[in-house]
Amino acid sequence: MNKPSLTLSATSLRKPAWALVGVAAVVVGVVVGLVISHGKSGGSPYDQAPAAVPAAASKAPSSTAGQGFRVMVPSIGANAPVLPEGASGPNGGSLTIPDSVREVGWWDGVWQSPSGTVHEKVAAPGQSGVALLAGHIDSATQGQGALYRLAQAKPGAAVTVVGQDGKVTHWKVTHVQTVLKTALPAGLFVNTGSPQLALVSCGGPFDAGTGHYLDNVIAWAVPA
Repeated sequence: MNKPSLTLSATSLRKPAWALVGVAAVVVGVVVGLVISHGKSGGSPYDQAPAAVPAAASKAPSSTAGQGFRVMVPSIGANAPVLPEGASGPNGGSLTIPDSVREVGWWDGVWQSPSGTVHEKVAAPGQSGVALLAGHIDSATQGQGALYRLAQAKPGAAVTVVGQDGKVTHWKVTHVQTVLKTALPAGLFVNTGSPQLALVSCGGPFDAGTGHYLDNVIAWAVPA
């Protein structure tokens, strides 16, 4: 199995970026160090006035019918479309993530390598292993991101995911980690074992010099 090293650089539009680095294979699957960062200029997390978050983005719908691929965490006001995202380029490739900070990407394992398309085995929500959903914390131009309050999620918080096939899975948060981007848990990329969900975003101090947050926030969840 290939071990994708996913890298994305911040752009002049201050698009959030994430990278998977420090690759190592293990018997239960693939371990990849995950870095999710956000590029900005200026001396604070918002170098412009943040855009208002639509009221609809802060409330979970009363019904999941017809919602499409979506993740909802009502306790932190998260209700976002989920887009399958692949990677392209050498050495595992660069992950393509949604341009909108109010959308979340699911790593779907499709890597456009220099030698052709590679389909990695990854978990969709509800399947064996860890399903990875990564979202933006904020944007200097777009305001608060889909997972802006991820660090505030409490153990037991309800998470609902509507899959691509319309299947609804229910989860509960077990714990939230804030870790340095160089010291991520080894089990983030696993494609075997009991189903888990990992919601990942930026967090911690913001380094105005580099335009990146220093930490990652990871909310782990298991089937409810």
